[in-house]
Amino acid sequence: MLEVAALPLTSGPPQAQSLHCLLGRRIVREGALVHKFSRFPVTAWGLLAAATVIASSTTVVGFLGRLWWPFELASHFRAQYFLFLIGTAFLFLLGRKQRAAILASVFALINLSLIVPLYFGSSSTHAEGRTVRALLVNVNTSNQAHGRLQKFIRSVEPDFMVLLEVNRVWLNELQRLVGVYPFSRARARDDNFGIAFFSRIPFKSAEIRGIGKAGVPSVVVQFDVDGQSLTVIGTHPLPPVGRAYSAHRNQQLTELAHLVGSLRGGVMVLGDLNTTSWSPYFRDLIRKTGLRDSRNGFGLQPSWPAGLPHFWVPIDHCLVSSGVVVHNRKTGPDIGSDHYPVVIDFSIEAHLPHRPPPEIK
Repeated sequence: MLEVAALPLTSGPPQAQSLHCLLGRRIVREGALVHKFSRFPVTAWGLLAAATVIASSTTVVGFLGRLWWPFELASHFRAQYFLFLIGTAFLFLLGRKQRAAILASVFALINLSLIVPLYFGSSSTHAEGRTVRALLVNVNTSNQAHGRLQKFIRSVEPDFMVLLEVNRVWLNELQRLVGVYPFSRARARDDNFGIAFFSRIPFKSAEIRGIGKAGVPSVVVQFDVDGQSLTVIGTHPLPPVGRAYSAHRNQQLTELAHLVGSLRGGVMVLGDLNTTSWSPYFRDLIRKTGLRDSRNGFGLQPSWPAGLPHFWVPIDHCLVSSGVVVHNRKTGPDIGSDHYPVVIDFSIEAHLPHRPPPEIK
């Protein structure tokens, strides 16, 4: 509480007396304000409670992604919400703040319920045919560590690979691999949306084409693997950084579902889809196509942003149709990009089951 010194008001000119009165009243008012807010001190528990409310709120907001594009962004950080909320629940429990601990635990469990299914449901049974290895890498156009990627490719020896964000510099550097991967299609671009496909397996057809109206290229390749047809689609939608880009990404995912539905035989989609498994638009893609997330049974496997583990999210995807059996899935090391590579080992069943037409609405 501020102390107000006695001010002589009976001597001196009238202007000085008025000034003394105004200063005295202001000091009294400010002292009263300090006293009022001192009843609500900022404490560590208060800050922790506020952070818990924010994390709980964004947990709910993440389910409302169809209403507004920023809400959809909140759906991508389920692992972060879970770790933070379970940590605050433990701290509240130690501080004997049971209601706050229960609140944090409830919202932590909501997020955990969305993460746990990724650790179950692997399609891996037994390999009826030979095992094929696929590689997906977003190289990052500005990445200058070309040799690091080439060394990694030689170490994992994929049968085919989809490379995203390639420009002419990257394609020139990758010419060193042509002897091992003689079958290729590529479209170089300097805007982070170039794409390339390299394979040691001959393909029946391969084309660079647009999917959706954003004008970014995708690659569609058809193989015969052990007598079974396999179509590989490599794609890279725009990032959802604004209403227009979000709409373009969602429209590309819808068109991708149409394309998958028109295909026969096995299908594999490889791409930086700029979304996670918890987005409503990703769930729409899975529902409409019947494709399966290859991470099922192998866990989160976040792939971006490399080097910033507190913000890691899984946006680099491999989706497979029934009859494509995933035996192993893993992320690779730092190759200088802001994405980690994704390596998938799979085989094709001898008799591919019939795929129903897509559920397009």
